[in-house]
Amino acid sequence: MKRDEVFTPYRSGTSALTIGVLFMLLTLPISIGAEEDPGLAAMERPDFLTSGLYGGGLTFIGTDPYIQLQAQPDIPLGKVNIGLDLVVLYNPYASDAGSQFLAEDGESWDSPSTWLRLIRYVSYAEPYDPFYFRLGELDYTTIGHGSIMSGYSNYDRRGVRVNLRKSNNRYGVETVVNDLGNPLIFGGRGFYRPFLREENNNFFTRFELGLTYLTDIDPNPQEDREDPLTALGVDVGFPIIERSDFRLDLYNDLAVLNTASEAPGAVPEESLETESPEQESTRRLESDPIGGEAKSTTEFAWGNAIGVGFAIPKASFKFEYRVFEAGYIPSVFDYTYESAKLLSSEPDMSDLLDIETNSQQRRGFFSQILWKPGENLHLFGTFEDYTNSSPKLYMAAAVSELIPRFRVQAFYTKRDIGEGDDANFFGDLFNLNEKSALGLQIGYTIYPPIETIVTREYRFRRVETAEGVSQFEPIHKTSFMVGVRADF
Repeated sequence: MKRDEVFTPYRSGTSALTIGVLFMLLTLPISIGAEEDPGLAAMERPDFLTSGLYGGGLTFIGTDPYIQLQAQPDIPLGKVNIGLDLVVLYNPYASDAGSQFLAEDGESWDSPSTWLRLIRYVSYAEPYDPFYFRLGELDYTTIGHGSIMSGYSNYDRRGVRVNLRKSNNRYGVETVVNDLGNPLIFGGRGFYRPFLREENNNFFTRFELGLTYLTDIDPNPQEDREDPLTALGVDVGFPIIERSDFRLDLYNDLAVLNTASEAPGAVPEESLETESPEQESTRRLESDPIGGEAKSTTEFAWGNAIGVGFAIPKASFKFEYRVFEAGYIPSVFDYTYESAKLLSSEPDMSDLLDIETNSQQRRGFFSQILWKPGENLHLFGTFEDYTNSSPKLYMAAAVSELIPRFRVQAFYTKRDIGEGDDANFFGDLFNLNEKSALGLQIGYTIYPPIETIVTREYRFRRVETAEGVSQFEPIHKTSFMVGVRADF
């Protein structure tokens, strides 16, 4: 894996503005999500991938208009839940019948993956039941405390997530696979509480030990037979207080991530442009005496996060202090991971994954907030910032009936804030570009249950080239829909 082809270094450091934003986040009524507690399992990040509307309207993908028909039901069958995404686009200007009727993002109905996307998900039970299963879309998936995988999305509907745990939470395992048809990213975490008793447990008997393994066997799609990107982690946790209405945790995560150093004898490209034939011959001989290609060597970088989290009904919070070596990427598998690695080869695209190339350690803070003051308002956010790098932000909100008849769902994520052409933090914060992803949906109930919806999306979609290579490309999509909102 060639590091320079996949990652882009940071330039700027922590700013006073960044600290100010973090302070604003921390002053909310907060506490961690019940990702860690079955008694608080209702505290989950809201779902922003479905509208639940049955109707039709007009959709623009880029500047191309389409007539859209859709039905997006969620069907509960006891512990089994099924979500469908039945969307058809009609192009009245198409020159051939094959391109008149298209799938939801304008793709043709010529591959099994397109048809599979009609199923949004199939799930069984809840994440903290003894057995939990979810097949389909993976949106904001987190493994363990999130030091390696936090907020991951597969941008598709072919992944699988399985959780198995002892009913008393003495031990368990959580696993994830990004795509059953073409599994590239997979792994999971197991945990064990060796001193747990049937009753009268205390700080020490609730001690938890976890082990995480996650890998991407094709981290650089532009290179063949590269080394996989592999992360190993060990964590210890002390659930100080565990009650149905309150939880307080202390934990520490230590993770190791493999990177690739420069090949022996590697020289900058600008030097190669000016070297003479004699110099080139000497360089090749020194770098590989037997005439083969010089091989890169695998190195490892470590990162450590010590955190505290607490959860109460309607609110949760997690705060971590992180320290890591140059080359280590905290929460490497995040919402933008797959699009980042596949867009990094484009000359006009900046890499979305960060890596520090100097020899200094980096350190900084990560915070996560989930607040649900009522059924009509649900807020979620994460923010992280480190020395010698640029901040990363994720925000999501679900609001309904605070203004009569209006409903809003939105998420926004941005990394490398202040990097690139616009070095101003606030100037770059909401500037939509390849470092961003946005989903915004505004609904207005004309007369129950008739509703009109405006949707704006700035994200990435999976496509297949003529050579059969799977990759992502940016998609800018705006829809105007009218239909009936109903629950199955």
